[in-house]
Amino acid sequence: MVDTIWGEARRLLGAELSAKDFETWVEPLRATGWSDGELTVEVPSGFFRERLKERHLVRRLERALEQATGTPATVLLQVNRALDVPARHAAVVQAAPAVRPKRPPASPRGYTFDTFVVGASNQVAFAAAQDVVASPGVRFNPLFVYGGCGLGKTHLLTAVTDAMNHERPSGQVLFLSAENFVNEMIVAIQSKRMNEFHARFRGTEMLVVDDVQFLIGKQRSQQEFLYTFKTLHRASRQIVLASDRPPRDMLGLDEKLRDRFASGLLADVQPPDADLRRALVERKAAAIGLPLTPELVGYMAEHWCTNVRVLEGALTRLYASATLSGRPVTRAAVEEALAAHGNGDGQGLTVARIVNEVCREYRLSRDEIASPRRTARVAVPRQVAMYLCRHHTDAPLATIGADLGGRDHSTVAHALKAIERRLQHDMALRQSVAALQARLQG
Repeated sequence: MVDTIWGEARRLLGAELSAKDFETWVEPLRATGWSDGELTVEVPSGFFRERLKERHLVRRLERALEQATGTPATVLLQVNRALDVPARHAAVVQAAPAVRPKRPPASPRGYTFDTFVVGASNQVAFAAAQDVVASPGVRFNPLFVYGGCGLGKTHLLTAVTDAMNHERPSGQVLFLSAENFVNEMIVAIQSKRMNEFHARFRGTEMLVVDDVQFLIGKQRSQQEFLYTFKTLHRASRQIVLASDRPPRDMLGLDEKLRDRFASGLLADVQPPDADLRRALVERKAAAIGLPLTPELVGYMAEHWCTNVRVLEGALTRLYASATLSGRPVTRAAVEEALAAHGNGDGQGLTVARIVNEVCREYRLSRDEIASPRRTARVAVPRQVAMYLCRHHTDAPLATIGADLGGRDHSTVAHALKAIERRLQHDMALRQSVAALQARLQG
């Protein structure tokens, strides 16, 4: 029973988290018991346990358990120092030099070029990713892939890394998130091992970094990343980056870094059209062995929001329901799965939903957050709402302003600059925004 529940929860987390975060924070965990809705999970250390809590992963794990079992669930974390910690996490903790495996590792969760579903919305990014593997450092350097959450950016970056490991096994490829880059730098500074840090990042054949928007507001990290970028670029070493926005929209990022990000190929990944959505449903369902009739494929393609992770989560819920309870896969079951992922109305993440979540977080009414009042109690949550709407929807600034008291485009733009500046030095605010993002994307 424990293994079944834990397996389904892991699959749900795998559909939600990036490949790197899954490997770093979920792979080391071991489920040992399930009783009265509580899952006992062993972790390698007290530090690891605290990091899970700080990153809001415990709550995400509990939500995954609730989706897998259909009942409320909690997680009890216990330290077992005998557990192995993956090399990537060890690097974050110890800032140790990477040791290249003798055989290339398999791509996490099957994220390869072969499993990437290509359509009009992503074909340029896909072709460019293949090109940098065939001719690294030649034409598209850097390759900067950007687009909304769950559209395949991490899949492409993982595919590039996987292909490079197999095509050029003698080379060295570093693949990590910008957050892990920052963490490794902090640990290297604290342990006085910056020489090893520089050797690791500036000596690699290819650097692949996901979620580079995490560098916004972190001046020391930006400076270090700029030096690393310049060193690699001068040596014609390939750099591949991904972000949720193009460089020009990365307010709070040093202009020199923005210019260098934009100096290569900017490849955007758009939400999939109807044909690609259908292909994605068919491919993802087949990958987990879930039989769907053409009618159900069409329904899911029409009603799921433009986020592949949401689709994977809904399909995993359907699979769990079919295998654990023996329920047939019907239209009602599909509707239930979509609704469980906040997608029953086909709208996905909207300005209205974000504003409602911010109001709930800060205990404000919709009238209060849209009012003319400029007290900190109201103004800061309003700016947070604008910030989240800007980065998690495609709504124009004028539309965001209209939903928050009829404010115009310039007012929203000014508020975005103000909140970006505040996020640079206000740790409590950053944690609040991170918690909101986790709930919105969970």
